[in-house]
Amino acid sequence: TNLFSKVYRRPLFFCAIAVVGAVLYGYDGTYFTSILDMTQFKKDYGTCTTSSDGTVSCDISSKNRSLTTSIVQAGEVVGSLFAGPIGDIGGRRAGMLAACGLVTIGVILQISIAGSILFLTAGRAVLGMGIGCISNAVPLYLSEIPPVQIRGSIVGSWQLMLAIGQVIGACVGQGVHARTDTGAYRIPMGLNLAIVLILATGVIFIIPESPRWLISKGKETETLKALERINYDQRDVIQAVETQYASYIEAREEEKRLAGDQPGRWSDLFKGTTRRKFLCALGILVCQQIGGVQFIFSYTTTFLSDVGIGDAFIITIVVDIIEVIGVVVSFFLVNRIGRRPLLLITSTFMTIFLILVGAMGSLKGHRTAAENNLIAAGIMLYVFFFNLAWGPLAWVIATELSVGKNRQKIMSIGTACFWLSAFVVTFTMPYLYDASEANLEAQIGYIYAGGSLIGIVFVYFCIPETLGRTLEEINHMMSAQIPTREWATYDLQKE
Repeated sequence: TNLFSKVYRRPLFFCAIAVVGAVLYGYDGTYFTSILDMTQFKKDYGTCTTSSDGTVSCDISSKNRSLTTSIVQAGEVVGSLFAGPIGDIGGRRAGMLAACGLVTIGVILQISIAGSILFLTAGRAVLGMGIGCISNAVPLYLSEIPPVQIRGSIVGSWQLMLAIGQVIGACVGQGVHARTDTGAYRIPMGLNLAIVLILATGVIFIIPESPRWLISKGKETETLKALERINYDQRDVIQAVETQYASYIEAREEEKRLAGDQPGRWSDLFKGTTRRKFLCALGILVCQQIGGVQFIFSYTTTFLSDVGIGDAFIITIVVDIIEVIGVVVSFFLVNRIGRRPLLLITSTFMTIFLILVGAMGSLKGHRTAAENNLIAAGIMLYVFFFNLAWGPLAWVIATELSVGKNRQKIMSIGTACFWLSAFVVTFTMPYLYDASEANLEAQIGYIYAGGSLIGIVFVYFCIPETLGRTLEEINHMMSAQIPTREWATYDLQKE
């Protein structure tokens, strides 16, 4: 499938605007990990001591480093939960606009009083709420706008733009880290507002509401108008609109037949076929996190500095560029190999490289420069294989399997658990890693290798192959309780 074919131009354009939200998520992670290692930030937010020779050194306590880094994930959990009712009532665009407002408030709080851990923490919590809303609204929108032929690549672009946001954040951190004023950290914090401005402008003035959300609310006229805008470049616009509209109506009627005409309830997530959808979406998102990606995402600069890698800021940029390359390569593989095989293959390599990092960490105090470089190489290879599959495909699969009238609720709880997992990894990392605490250093790779193994088991037994299926077909197959390993070859025409 030619992603850039003329017939896909409109949905590609609308999704390109919405996916700017992923840049916010990616940017926040790397600019803040760069800030944590900045001399000026340590001076303003940490504790300084003077040695006998007059040398002044400043550092941030494990408690404050853990708090300021992980509180954003706590906010993201709350934001994801609020995103459910916002998306159900107001639609996908309302969720994105709510996120823009929260991120703006969060940034203002962070930059308002230099040196205040209280304002920094509060600002990061509110900013996290905004990113939690975005992580719910944007992937759903990306899965509902494009046709099935390009849906995997479009939803996967969430991870691509996240990675690009990380590169931008790392480059900004590199550009300002040597400053000796508050601009060293206020400039990276404030640049979040530029991303918010781009996203909010596009949402308000350009992109249509999701037609699948509109039809779920009985707004037939608005659904047809949205479909006309999305299919504007099709060879036969009327036929394309009528075909999609008919499939939406058919799916809505089947949902009513199976689940009744009552509105979806939160308790439905634990009943019948909805439970399977919920557990699959939640599980794939949680498994993405417990494999240790937040360790790379939040602490790369600090970690590489501690293990003696040359210029950790530059290496952080290299790691983020590798992430972008991995996602781009995944676009060419996912429609050839499929979701399940790609996840299983890459998980195996991720586990191997995490064990390598842990093994080199076991040599702490006795490592050579070559062994430190091997740790850096293990991290880079882990990042590459993570972004071949788990980075983009966790979001693709979660949005594909959270189908039906409880779609928004499934993704709301799923993304909340995703952020809760990220919070646990990020909060515990300093206590596991720091010399003053558990002092595991690079041996922490062993722990995350275990999480990666759990992901392999979960995918093998629970995640069906959704390649080439429309959302309506996926909902039908879930309702028909087709066994996981039969999806790839199942023929709907024979029913």
